[in-house]
Amino acid sequence: MSRGRLVILSGPSGVGKDTVINAWQARNPSVARVVAYTTRAARLNEVDGLDYNFVSRPIFEAKAADGDFLEYKEVHGNYYATPLSDMEAMLEEGKIAILKIDVQGALTAMDLRSDALTIFLMPPSIEELDGRIRGRGTEDEATIAKRLKNAHDEMAVRDKYQHIVVNEDVEDTVDILERLVL
Repeated sequence: MSRGRLVILSGPSGVGKDTVINAWQARNPSVARVVAYTTRAARLNEVDGLDYNFVSRPIFEAKAADGDFLEYKEVHGNYYATPLSDMEAMLEEGKIAILKIDVQGALTAMDLRSDALTIFLMPPSIEELDGRIRGRGTEDEATIAKRLKNAHDEMAVRDKYQHIVVNEDVEDTVDILERLVL
């Protein structure tokens, strides 16, 4: 069995990263999402261990001190991290290990993992992104404004990624991702 492929996938909040990853996993059984750790509260319908590993700040900080994470960053007032052992296990199994991480974490991970394929997902437009974030119905107006400001900042560094993919249609986006990992 050959070693898997590490993919770093980033993009602004609301661009459809989870939707794209879920569609890609449904199409390709070799695709595995590395489930990140976070200190934020779970949103409605999120499942611990599936969407994120939800932990308290003290547990997160202890894991970070023990070297359990490839990288970790504070984003939107909460910690997020990539579990190193989970990622390595997927790669050893020959999987396409997807790291869905924010730009800050991605830039750190890129420095640590030159073997990673890096992809930045872009929205078709800022108006579309705004509509997607509002359509969730999970954030108040102040949070939406913060996410949109952060989206502009994140999109400003998209050229640091090997590939930029506009997520206009999920199936087309998955087609592109499949071609990129070959």
